Amino acid sequence: MSGNGKGEITVQGNDVAFAIHAILMASITLSQIGIYDTFTMSMRPPSRRVYTVLFSAVIVCACYIFSTWFLHGHVDLLGFLYVLGTIKIMVTIGKYVPQALLNRSRKSTVGWNVWNVILDLTGGVLSLVQLVGDCASLGDWNGITGNPAKMALALVTICFDVKILCLV
Repeated sequence: MSGNGKGEITVQGNDVAFAIHAILMASITLSQIGIYDTFTMSMRPPSRRVYTVLFSAVIVCACYIFSTWFLHGHVDLLGFLYVLGTIKIMVTIGKYVPQALLNRSRKSTVGWNVWNVILDLTGGVLSLVQLVGDCASLGDWNGITGNPAKMALALVTICFDVKILCLV
């Protein structure tokens, strides 16, 4: 499938399965914010920020869907998936930055399980290897631009995990 003129799209079934798994796990985590804030009877500022960002992401997605439908008469599904990929990249960076800043300010990773970082780093490296392998098997190196979210997620994960591992 080549829908964007930038090369072959290298999205595989495992990419979709991972995305579904990530949505389910993130939903569980998000529900825990509501559960723990219920005990304090008021929503704490970090929780408000998380819900504000997620609500903003939903609005961006809805605006994209309605604008493409209004302008073109149909929803641009590939473009919508790119929007979701961009949101995923921003959420991933938002997940890593506070932990990296905390580790840097404490100059310690006490309480941080290094095996989770190693597994995360392994996932990032393998994701990048799969993307490169898919492009090699297709003989089309422009395929990397067909899945920019996967490339960006792999690189962000590798960079932050290496940074965290250097502090251990």
